[in-house]
Amino acid sequence: MKIIDAHSHIDYITHKYQSDVVGTICCTTDESQWSKLIDIMNQDSNVYGAFGVHPWFVNSVKDEFEKRFEQLLKSDTQFMVGEIGIDKNKPNIDKQIDLFSIQLNLAVKLKRTIFLHCVGAWDKVLHILKQYKQSELPVIVAHAFNGNEDILQKLLACSNVFFSFNKIDVCGRNCCIEQIPKTRILIESDGKTKVVLTQLIETITDIKSDETMSNVIYENTQRIITNG
Repeated sequence: MKIIDAHSHIDYITHKYQSDVVGTICCTTDESQWSKLIDIMNQDSNVYGAFGVHPWFVNSVKDEFEKRFEQLLKSDTQFMVGEIGIDKNKPNIDKQIDLFSIQLNLAVKLKRTIFLHCVGAWDKVLHILKQYKQSELPVIVAHAFNGNEDILQKLLACSNVFFSFNKIDVCGRNCCIEQIPKTRILIESDGKTKVVLTQLIETITDIKSDETMSNVIYENTQRIITNG
């Protein structure tokens, strides 16, 4: 079994700790982590980088952020964008929306995979996404997806959206895995040391009744790394 963690952070490089994990996609939370992640990537070719500012850290953004962010992304065509988004449970929603829009626009312009954080704000996120033609949007990973049935169906209508899970409640909402095509499912640790990715694959394999899920999820993760 080969696994690539589809969403972690710089303080937990998953493949250093879990034997079946061969690679880790690391997302930054604020600008101070950008250079740290680049250093980690230079030392380990199995770390894949996503850069951005998380909505929890919107107040950390300094003047001319957009210019610096674009320069960073243009410095390496392999750099992805994340973790970005909107969180209704945190303050400064208007600032969050503005920052999300800036980062999304650059990801669209440069055709970079996006790692999306959304809590209680799918209406706002979907409204912003509708401003683009579907053909313009790059790959979008709905990180730690927990949207309701209506949100799921709207996202399924977008062929470039993948759904990533770090826990699965087989008796609850995450049974939406049954409705998601296997080619759009990912697994992640979210930097949580107690999340065992092999166990997630086993659970998804049981839900889908498909013994190929391990290989499929690995191939899915490779696709998002290449924005394919």
